[in-house]
Amino acid sequence: MTKKNKKDMNENSNPGFSNIHAAPSIHQPNTPNFQQRILFNRKYILSIHGILRVALIIFQFAAWVSAAAVLKPNSESNTTLQGDLLASRSAYLFFSITGFIIAILFLLLNILNIISLGFLNRLPWNLLVVITDLLWLIPTFVVSIVAAVRETQVKSLESNQDMFNIGAFGSAAFFGFLCTIIYCVDAGLHIVPIIKNGIHSPPPYTP
Repeated sequence: MTKKNKKDMNENSNPGFSNIHAAPSIHQPNTPNFQQRILFNRKYILSIHGILRVALIIFQFAAWVSAAAVLKPNSESNTTLQGDLLASRSAYLFFSITGFIIAILFLLLNILNIISLGFLNRLPWNLLVVITDLLWLIPTFVVSIVAAVRETQVKSLESNQDMFNIGAFGSAAFFGFLCTIIYCVDAGLHIVPIIKNGIHSPPPYTP
């Protein structure tokens, strides 16, 4: 064995030193959770999350139309006669229209992969969806119950049949309850990755 070979063996066997040129790099670059560009997220629209979001948009719109149809077109001049009924209608319109807009916004953010751009990819999207669902679940459920009660009142007011469309409050209540169920399911599906991987885990439908 030559002196050169002995020197190499001593350097490799010395625990205090290592051959930094031959050793593989320990540091590996972090794989990004998102693709950093706008694209059509087909994975989202085909997932249960995307299907629920589209269904929510449809049901919120149907609830909106139902609440708007409570008053007959020629009854606007008599709106002061039934303050409680009209207040319920206005509250239902507010929550259904706002819920519809929020659902559209979340759909666009995900289907176009906008949540991956800039600082947005660092936000806890699963948690944000859960909070939004829960915040809108409660008032939607409450106004749906109120709408169901108002439907029974409208049916009992025979003298005001020419002012209100029978069944409109009931239709609004029906679609409101459907939206409530979707909010519950969607919130539950987004809680699962939070429990498994933490608050800052990316949604399961990210490309």
